[in-house]
Amino acid sequence: MLHDRGWRRTAGGRVPDAASRWIRGAVAAVYLLLSVTNFLTLDGSARTVMTVLYGATAALLCLAAMPVTARRWRMLARGRGEWLAFLPVADSVVQVAMTGRLHYTTSLMLTLLGLGAAVTSRRLAAVASLAGLTGWVATVVALPELRGSELGHYSLQLAFAVVLGALMHEALRRRQRQLRSVHERAVTVADGFERLFHASPSGVAIADDEGQVIAANPAFCELVGQPADDVVGGSMRRYLLEDGADEGQREITRPDGSVRWAYLTIGRSNVGKEVKDVRRQQSWTLIQLQDITERHLAEEAVRDSHRLVAAVGAAARRIRTGEDARTTIIAAIRDLAYADNVTLLEPADCGSVLVATGADGADVIGTRVPLDGSSMIARVYHSGEPIFLADPAKDPRVSTALLSMVDGKSMLWQPVVVNGMIMAVLVVGWTRRVESVSDNRFLAVGLLADETALALDHDRLLRRLERMAFTDTLTGVPNRRAWQENMIRLCGEARATGAPLTVAIADLDHFKRYNDTYGHAAGDDLLQRAAGAFGGELREDDFLARWGGEEFVIALPGAGAAEAVAVLERLRTAMPDGQTCSIGCATWNTTESVEQLLQRADDALYVAKNDGRNRIRTSEVALTA
Repeated sequence: MLHDRGWRRTAGGRVPDAASRWIRGAVAAVYLLLSVTNFLTLDGSARTVMTVLYGATAALLCLAAMPVTARRWRMLARGRGEWLAFLPVADSVVQVAMTGRLHYTTSLMLTLLGLGAAVTSRRLAAVASLAGLTGWVATVVALPELRGSELGHYSLQLAFAVVLGALMHEALRRRQRQLRSVHERAVTVADGFERLFHASPSGVAIADDEGQVIAANPAFCELVGQPADDVVGGSMRRYLLEDGADEGQREITRPDGSVRWAYLTIGRSNVGKEVKDVRRQQSWTLIQLQDITERHLAEEAVRDSHRLVAAVGAAARRIRTGEDARTTIIAAIRDLAYADNVTLLEPADCGSVLVATGADGADVIGTRVPLDGSSMIARVYHSGEPIFLADPAKDPRVSTALLSMVDGKSMLWQPVVVNGMIMAVLVVGWTRRVESVSDNRFLAVGLLADETALALDHDRLLRRLERMAFTDTLTGVPNRRAWQENMIRLCGEARATGAPLTVAIADLDHFKRYNDTYGHAAGDDLLQRAAGAFGGELREDDFLARWGGEEFVIALPGAGAAEAVAVLERLRTAMPDGQTCSIGCATWNTTESVEQLLQRADDALYVAKNDGRNRIRTSEVALTA
């Protein structure tokens, strides 16, 4: 009833646990009820004494049941609470003495039985029992009225209660020792398993019957590249093979983009499967991942060597036959480097820019990169040294527009060299993070770069790259192709900086009538002078191109609708020979395509024409992508 088995140890001694405090509180409630019962059933001084005595016992037990008070009380009790066993014994003896009724011996007998079950100390239980017997005997000797015909009966029952309490006490002690031994062995086994689990070099995770990971060791978290908090609680399905097999190789892509290879083994067990009630059965899944990245890379290197020989042979055959080997070499580089895109950039415009002349996996043909800047492509072209970046977004030398076009997470820049002269630059990109380029892959890119150099030298760089026509021959301003290439750059910059971008289409009013009246030569002259007048009114970063016929397109980076209209108004009033033009413009909404943006500008131009020409109209409604 006093229950001192549930004590836990702390730095300051033993502290009763919640169960012990609850039992003490329950016993306190019983003694409080007994106090009330004594008050109602007894009379005279017996009622007063027993009511107060039982009430005091209830109060002391209540205090012992309170956590804070229990710690203070323990300071007086030197760390133990079993001394409270004397209180019920004293209460029972005093009740017999105060009432002079022998049948209250039953209360003492129950108390002695309770001592055997609740007190762990053999000495304390014996002392409390002996104290109770001594007190009862002394009471019987002192009060003649208790020595009646029932004395023998109650004496035998009391002796039997003492013996039974001692047997119960000893049986419970033995049982407690057995349980403690089993518990210690279980704790030892569990601790050993936990140490092995966490120290295992193989990745190990455990999932419950719902497929939720409940534990994962450090090796597992390291292999999948996730902290334990992200692994535990997640689904085990993301670690299984797609075909549902219980073992086999699988690729693991970490959150940072790096890739590891592992051999997966699945083990399953049903705990309690002998129990018929399926609700009491528990299914567990053991997921083991063995890191085989090094072995996989070694096997891959052997395969790559054979593929490299085949690729070099194919490129050499095309060069010998006079064919353009660019596409073959670029495709081979992408395959051997396990890349997502490869671009070949060659010099143009007397070596002032590099132009993308070949690509696989990226729509960048025609992209121009100035060589007078500090871009990564320019750096590699001038230095002749290859550069690999696992995270190019962190390097300010890498163009954000380039990264946007190829979705580059990792990139390699490889110069193409012939007889010490830089002929071109190969840009290899991955849309996933690649921590490093293996020696074999780097060698493959280098060898195929040499083959590229031979191919470029063989056909004299395709007749010195046959300068791509980005200029309109009549007006001298950029043509439609140049416009398309520049819009890729301008949209990329606008997306990266968040600055507005407005485009406009200017159409010379009544141009056909002007041609018919003054002749085509005069019409050509008007187009040339209009182009010159427009260019003179634009800002430094604005872009003007001839779209075709009498139409010009203008890009106004950094200009919203109001600022764009102000610039376009200068163009409208700059028309030579008293001629006029109509202009429609639209501001990019960052989600629509360039074609949709131009369509809105063209619709606005149509409105300007219908409103009487020689005016500017803006598109107010953006098309949805």
